[in-house]
Amino acid sequence: MAGDMVDAAELTKCYRGKATPAVDGVSFEINEGETVGLLGPNGAGKTTLMKMICGVTPPTSGRIRVLGRDPVEDPVVTKHGIGAMHQSGPYDQMLSGLDNLKIATRFRGLSWRETEPWAMEVAAYLGLTDALQRLVFQLSGGQRQRLQLVRALLTIPRLLVLDEPSAGLDVAGRHQVERFVHWLRAEHGVTVLWTSHHIDEIERNCQRVLVISQGRVLRFAQPRELIREFGGSGLVVTTADQVAAKVVAEWADGAGYLATVDDTEVRIANAGDHDVLPALVRHCSDAGVAISSFGTVTDSLEQVFLRMTEKG
Repeated sequence: MAGDMVDAAELTKCYRGKATPAVDGVSFEINEGETVGLLGPNGAGKTTLMKMICGVTPPTSGRIRVLGRDPVEDPVVTKHGIGAMHQSGPYDQMLSGLDNLKIATRFRGLSWRETEPWAMEVAAYLGLTDALQRLVFQLSGGQRQRLQLVRALLTIPRLLVLDEPSAGLDVAGRHQVERFVHWLRAEHGVTVLWTSHHIDEIERNCQRVLVISQGRVLRFAQPRELIREFGGSGLVVTTADQVAAKVVAEWADGAGYLATVDDTEVRIANAGDHDVLPALVRHCSDAGVAISSFGTVTDSLEQVFLRMTEKG
């Protein structure tokens, strides 16, 4: 990669009246041009961390550099290079979407005349051309969410911060946003920091994932590395009937595996890496029940994330 877009060292943020830090000694680097997912349970410190990256709040201790500069001490340079899409925005509900964009342009010290062609191109791609003429309170939740992305992209940023970008969007809208972000990265080298409760979204789009819990970094690695390190593969057994499924589940429980039954299908967790089939087939044969088919399934990033954060 060309260099570090974000460099954090022992970054800590404490709030008055709170017994523990919101962010506690966090260190990481985000390379220029990559897309990084930020995952953590509610209250893990994700929002506080993003605020420090955007220069909205200063750290209590430690160091943060964005675009090579301190975002609090040198806000003009860093904030002009950052585009941030938040979960909700301070819209004037009684103005049109277009007027809200013009106001945002003025707040950022930009010229609407120069910004308009690019902003309208983004709006058109996201299907907002007609919606921009309506008052914001008349827009659907998905339209307001896409308007947030247009506002974050009034110029092409070097760093794009996406905070729950798919909130309120249907499946088609989610994939539309994903394709556009991919295009920004490929064509303009935009670095992306992406947080979402849709963990499959993070798994599809991010080169690396920063997992935090209780204000601390648990792991910063590629999704496949996290799955290899913390995940496992399970066995999926399809049986002839529900009686046979019960027999398979009872055998799995007796062998020390966790089994879940869905009608005639049995999923046996963490059994995919072990040669359990001969013993299972013998047991079913002795019990006089039949197995129709079997296969293996690998843990998803969501399952791995739950396992990591439960252990804390």
